[in-house]
Amino acid sequence: MKKIAFLMLLAWGIVGGFSASVRAQSVFQFGVKGGLLINSSDLKYTFSGNSERYDKSSTKPGFELGLQARVRLPMGFLLQPEIVYSRTSGSFPIDETNGGGGEYGSTLKVRSNWIEVPVLVGWKFSIVRLMVGPSFRFPMDEVMNAGLKEAKVAPRLQNFVLGYQAGVGLDLGRWTVDARYCGNITNITDKGVMEQYTPNLKVNERKVAISIGYMIIK
Repeated sequence: MKKIAFLMLLAWGIVGGFSASVRAQSVFQFGVKGGLLINSSDLKYTFSGNSERYDKSSTKPGFELGLQARVRLPMGFLLQPEIVYSRTSGSFPIDETNGGGGEYGSTLKVRSNWIEVPVLVGWKFSIVRLMVGPSFRFPMDEVMNAGLKEAKVAPRLQNFVLGYQAGVGLDLGRWTVDARYCGNITNITDKGVMEQYTPNLKVNERKVAISIGYMIIK
């Protein structure tokens, strides 16, 4: 009987301590983040004036910097909105009809700057988080550089792009580590503008975002 009473008191103490620690944690958390974008997007289009197609992956790593917030929900669920600045880039040869010489001519370098607003829903177990949700993307500008000439060509991008993110994260005290797969649902390019230069343009965005963050409010 004494052993049973002791075990009950011990279990009550553990549960009470756990409840107190949960209450001590803030429902709202806020912090900063930054990371590497491993870009493997595909760019496909038909050259103007002929039927040759360009379909080579030529993207380069990018980066992201921003803010992250988190709202703790019952049963381990959470809501995590973010706002980040991201940059991706790539290069590909210009065809002869546009003043280049195919693979032996000029190279067109493209650099795109975005403001992204992911709104992720997740579930946390211990230090592990599973996250998924939409990402609302707004282009700041796109810069193209061919030789010594550089020009911003923002009209080539849609004013708004709907994407998605899914991945896993770890919470190590105030530090966060995330790895996510990102893609686009709606078209990135403005078809009306692009059709004049590169008919049948198709961009399939695929990138992995690896980031480290720090929760200032936790």
